[in-house]
Amino acid sequence: MANFTTTQAYESSSESDNEMKVDQSHIQRKPIARRSVRWVKEKVYSDANDAQNAIKQEKRWSKYYTNKSRDGIKVHYRCNQVPFRGKQCDAAIHLYYPNDSSEVLLFHTDSEHDHANLTQRKCFSEELKQHIDELFDLKLKPKKIYEVLQEKKIMITSNQLKNYLMQLRKKKYGASTINLGNLENLCAENSTVPQSEDETFVLSYHVQYEDDIDDNEDAMDGENKFRFFITTKRLLEIASISTRIHADATYKLNWQGFPVLIIGATDSDRKLHPLGLAVCSNEQQQDFEFIFKSISNGVDQIVQPKFMPEVLIADGADAIRNALKTTFNNDKIVMYWTHMRRYVDKKLSNVSFRQEILDDIDKLQLCESEKVFNKALSLFVKKWSQREHDFLQYFENEWLKTFSSWYEGYNYFIPSTNNSLEATNRVIKDEHTFRERHPLSRFFVIANDIVRRWSKSRDPNQIDPIICSSEPTITLKK
Repeated sequence: MANFTTTQAYESSSESDNEMKVDQSHIQRKPIARRSVRWVKEKVYSDANDAQNAIKQEKRWSKYYTNKSRDGIKVHYRCNQVPFRGKQCDAAIHLYYPNDSSEVLLFHTDSEHDHANLTQRKCFSEELKQHIDELFDLKLKPKKIYEVLQEKKIMITSNQLKNYLMQLRKKKYGASTINLGNLENLCAENSTVPQSEDETFVLSYHVQYEDDIDDNEDAMDGENKFRFFITTKRLLEIASISTRIHADATYKLNWQGFPVLIIGATDSDRKLHPLGLAVCSNEQQQDFEFIFKSISNGVDQIVQPKFMPEVLIADGADAIRNALKTTFNNDKIVMYWTHMRRYVDKKLSNVSFRQEILDDIDKLQLCESEKVFNKALSLFVKKWSQREHDFLQYFENEWLKTFSSWYEGYNYFIPSTNNSLEATNRVIKDEHTFRERHPLSRFFVIANDIVRRWSKSRDPNQIDPIICSSEPTITLKK
């Protein structure tokens, strides 16, 4: 600071200048020794902005408290080289805003900085930080980490742990906020195809700003949109030999509520192999087209063979079915049996023969071939055409003419449910996100870790790898 002529100084207590006076004569207390503070006027600023900017530039003062009086306002600042809680540095300043002038006066104490002599408070030793980091890497929740530390007699408050974990998450996952420009840069930085078969990369991405014009998109005007798909070379190799694919969306993984779309393939032993993970701003036909085209182009450019799925196992949503037809000129979809039964059960809620009809539909689902299914279906229609005409009409329109691929014999090597993919979604929530919603910027890091684990678990050099079977282990004989 510049040197100025010392003018008349005044003294004040380190306590508030406007102390409340209470009659406590009947209480005998030990006198409190109060430190006298000598304030010296140092500089006069023409206005408040100049004064506040000068203090900000020094980067050593933090606002402490404010006193108001008839003559003006005093804003006190403390030395921020010491913790807020605890003994403060003797050096301090305050700005005085007189009511009768636009000028601002800067005062400082006549004491020098003494925080070098203060005992520095250390909340965490390096050993403790390492211990907490290890517990965090074990995917323990903050409450469990706190319990483990308490069991080890480590004295730490829950707020201290919470603050440290916030810093740790930022260090591992990056900032909690992200905009479309940051997301586009992040995808571009991670789009290089790596040498390792198990290292993740962004196979494809698309970012559209609200002022972009795209005649091929039929989404609502004025909306920001994005899509990105993460995979590995090994997972693309599995896609190149796969003909039976699964598609599903899951939610509650990120703060913004964007759907996470999982694409997988079933091998000849009906084992599911995830092919990658996508995050999109919507769950519409264009989003599934983006995913299908990403895999197709990725297989063609990186692995070489063509990706031509023969059948899709999904919930029958128009967005998925239309995307499959548009991309591969194929609309063959296996309907989830559990999904179909749930809708039928809901339709039968007010039907007197509800349970008997459901039992008959359960028997239809077990038909081992199309021939057996058609014969059993004719008997089913004959039985219920007179008693439940309205329901039978609904059943024929929804589950026979539109979707009739829900019985076991539709294809011997295709599962009739999507349980394996739904189980994969559950594992993501239980073991990777711990059923917590993460900011999109941090979920991007988590998503890469998820896909990387999928890929490494299918490395044949690993112990007990997950093998993609091109031929059934057990041959079915007709």
